[in-house]
Amino acid sequence: MQPKEIAFVILLSVFITCLAFINIVSAKLWTFMGLTISGGIMAYWLTFPITDVVGEVYGRERARLVVWLGFGANILVLGMSQLAIILPPAEIYVHQSELEIVLGAVPVIVFASLTAYLCSQTHDVWAFAFWKRVTKGRHLWLRNNLSTFTSQLIDSVVFNGIAFWALAAQPVPFDQLLVMTLGYWFFKVCIAALDTPLVYILVYWIRKLDSNTQP
Repeated sequence: MQPKEIAFVILLSVFITCLAFINIVSAKLWTFMGLTISGGIMAYWLTFPITDVVGEVYGRERARLVVWLGFGANILVLGMSQLAIILPPAEIYVHQSELEIVLGAVPVIVFASLTAYLCSQTHDVWAFAFWKRVTKGRHLWLRNNLSTFTSQLIDSVVFNGIAFWALAAQPVPFDQLLVMTLGYWFFKVCIAALDTPLVYILVYWIRKLDSNTQP
């Protein structure tokens, strides 16, 4: 296997690992400047620069493949998690209730999460390719940020709109929903702005690997 393809496998592995991690730690909530944030944000921010790097080096179709493989991995992890929950616990196992709290899936939240993932990641791939054409392949920092910022907004709007308003048993008032969504998006944008050096490093590394293998 060529070094460039090995690099792709590494990026794909990190991408899927991040999604699996999100499914496990999303139940953990923490507070930052008044915002209640899921622990999964620690890994979710990394998925967008990965698709941007893949789109930059390998092309749009390969980036779309990463998104769909990630979606499939999401489904598999959720399914295996629920199977682990419904297996009858041994008499000596006393942490069944804790396991259900951590891995238990709320249908509305799962639906909102998967829908937001597909919408935001698909848009990110499209937007990055669009801005690449507009800029004629220049200004990687601009393309990375424009595609990520809009994709993160879509992710926040779709998830919060479904989970806490459209399908919620007790919908959050619209004004509160708007504040929560914009605040969450702003937090993710601040994190995303910091990933630009990582994108440059990864793109340089993969292209360096590729140039070293050229005859």
